[in-house]
Amino acid sequence: MGSGISGRYSGTLGSSEPKSGVNYNRAGSKEVGEVETIIIGNNSHAVPIKSEPNSVFQKIVNGKIREERYYNSKGEPYLDIDYTDHGRPDIHTNPHQHIIRYKKGKFTRKERSIIK
Repeated sequence: MGSGISGRYSGTLGSSEPKSGVNYNRAGSKEVGEVETIIIGNNSHAVPIKSEPNSVFQKIVNGKIREERYYNSKGEPYLDIDYTDHGRPDIHTNPHQHIIRYKKGKFTRKERSIIK
C-alpha cells in the first residue's frame, strides 16, 4: 500500500476483534462485510479511495478512531463509518455511516444513516 499506513493487521471474518487485538467496527454496523486486513493511518493521512481487497482503513486522530472505510473483494470502498458528528450534532449522530456506491472509477456517499 501507499503512504499513510502505519500498521497492518490480520483480521477474522465477521469478527469485531481481529487476531491482533485491534478493534474495528466499534459502531456495530450490520453493513460491514468480510475483513481480512486492517490498515492504520494517522491524522495526517487521507483515507484512500482504493485499498486491498476485504480491508478496512482506520484513520486515527489523537489516539482515537475518527473514520473507518471498508473495501470489498475488488478493493473498492463500500462503507464509511464516521466516529464524530463533524461539529454538527443537529444533522449527524456519533457514530454514523455512509453507504458508498462505486461506479466507473468514481464513488458517491449515500445519505448518512444511523447505525442500528
